[in-house]
Amino acid sequence: MITLQEIIDIAHKPDFEGECFRIDTDMKDYPIDVNEVNYYIAEGKQTVKIEGLEKYLTNFLPRTVHCFIAPMGAPSFPEHTDLTDVTIYCIDGAKTIEVEGVEHTLYKGDDIFIPVGTPHRATNKYNSIMLSVG
Repeated sequence: MITLQEIIDIAHKPDFEGECFRIDTDMKDYPIDVNEVNYYIAEGKQTVKIEGLEKYLTNFLPRTVHCFIAPMGAPSFPEHTDLTDVTIYCIDGAKTIEVEGVEHTLYKGDDIFIPVGTPHRATNKYNSIMLSVG
């Protein structure tokens, strides 16, 4: 599986067309410059989202690939549904995610499939790095 450093390296490629965000305490994402990604990760207070990785992680095509770097206790999106099936892959740490009111803990190498229209949210009880493929 890919590492955080490899994801950050992808985001710094001259041809990277994705976007980077931070998720604040109001549970909304705000655009950040790719050069701010390491700052927000090091700060350890907010979730960092890197979108548009599918061009480089071609084994997931034609689906989109986003990476979420979440420190323990970091804010995330409120419960929501997606318009497509989503698979969450934990690539480091332990990802806690609530699906239809049931909390699941994913460890490095684990994944969970979330069907289209299923209510879910990240609870971030531990440090984690995960890919969202949808």
